[in-house]
Amino acid sequence: MKADFPRITDEELKLISELVWRHAGIRLGPEKRHLVELRLGKILRKENIPTYSAYYRRVMADPTGKELRRLLDAIATNYTQFFREPQHFEFLKDHVIPELKKKGKRSIAVLSAGCATGEEPYSIAMTLLESPLTASWHMEVIAGDISSQALAFAREGVYPPEALKAVGRALTAKYFEKVEKGYRVKDEVKRLVRFVELNLLNPLPWRGHFDVVFCRNVMIYFDPETRKRTVKALSGALKPEGYLIVGHVEGFFGLDEGLRLIRPSVYQRVK
Repeated sequence: MKADFPRITDEELKLISELVWRHAGIRLGPEKRHLVELRLGKILRKENIPTYSAYYRRVMADPTGKELRRLLDAIATNYTQFFREPQHFEFLKDHVIPELKKKGKRSIAVLSAGCATGEEPYSIAMTLLESPLTASWHMEVIAGDISSQALAFAREGVYPPEALKAVGRALTAKYFEKVEKGYRVKDEVKRLVRFVELNLLNPLPWRGHFDVVFCRNVMIYFDPETRKRTVKALSGALKPEGYLIVGHVEGFFGLDEGLRLIRPSVYQRVK
């Protein structure tokens, strides 16, 4: 860590942690000390704020909420990549779409919760477009995240070449165009995705709307009670027999929210 990054005291870490937990449901324990210093230290250095206590007071004194939003943007983990955990996209292509087709459906709605910088929802959209079964279907992908900065990046849809390593040449040529900064997602894909600000601590505006909900590697940062409330809300956003897909390290909640495990990290809403 650079010498001009202030060190955070135990009391300051507690203040920041409690603030982030109240507004984002993310627990920042002592093991996250380095992350907090790294993410927030940049703000302190840039604006000559001497301590994290002073920064905390600044956030709390801002009536507009902009400073709080910036703090949450800095803390929120936005790591993702295209087709991360590819078996989930294979499940969408090989199981969900054929199942809907068999039932006579001609539409599909998918939620990407905690979508970060957009790689996941764009991967979902490409998966839907690549299926020969979805021709002339109504397809909807709603992508939500708490970070306004991440959403702005996602809406622009321009990614460096290294971000497309898992996409493959054929899909890159089909769904991206080369631009000065890297590769831009084509409008054909963008049209399927709607980005919205989404805080999973707040009531979700959807009931029984989605065939599939992706919420991967998000709830791992929540405490058990927050995780339970989130799972209940996401389950309620699913249609009967819809699917909740979580990260492979997150298959840890009970089946008391109307969900049953059908394969590792994939749950189905019980009728």
